[in-house]
Amino acid sequence: MNQYFLLIACLQLWSLITPVNPASTWGPLIFIFSVSATKEAWDDYNRYLSDKKANEKEVWVVKHGNRKHIQAQDIHVGNIVWLRENDEVPCDLVLIGTSESQGICYVETSALDGETDLKTRGIIECPNPDKDIRQFDANLRLFPPFIDNDLCPLSISNTLLQSCYLRNTEWACGISVYTELKEI
Repeated sequence: MNQYFLLIACLQLWSLITPVNPASTWGPLIFIFSVSATKEAWDDYNRYLSDKKANEKEVWVVKHGNRKHIQAQDIHVGNIVWLRENDEVPCDLVLIGTSESQGICYVETSALDGETDLKTRGIIECPNPDKDIRQFDANLRLFPPFIDNDLCPLSISNTLLQSCYLRNTEWACGISVYTELKEI
């Protein structure tokens, strides 16, 4: 729509085909573009402040068996992130442990999809080995024996997405998989 008005304004600069003063078209067009640009700049600035606040938030990571605080912007792919109840998930995680004996946790995803009901997420599970070497129904095993060249699929039910909140679960931990664009 703005392109149409820009074309008309450009045509009105040509004095042979327009009977009106070009200022009558250019004035409102410049005003609308200025208001739009100002609004976009304001939105970008607010997004910058929001991102900065999220990146500077302190989170727990587990390194060498010890928990320590780091800023969310310092999380790298493969870090183990430890969350407490009501914590915001700082990056996309694959769930590997929870305080619940069933190996589940509850997350609120209202910031992503607007739904306020809690969603259940489960840890990675693996059955005991058996003699049938052609069948493996697990998703991933985090301790030996590792099986070479096996694809270990994960699903959304094993992930905690950034901006969700951990609810009704004392703690949960996960391995960070997506942290920023630099990881892609």
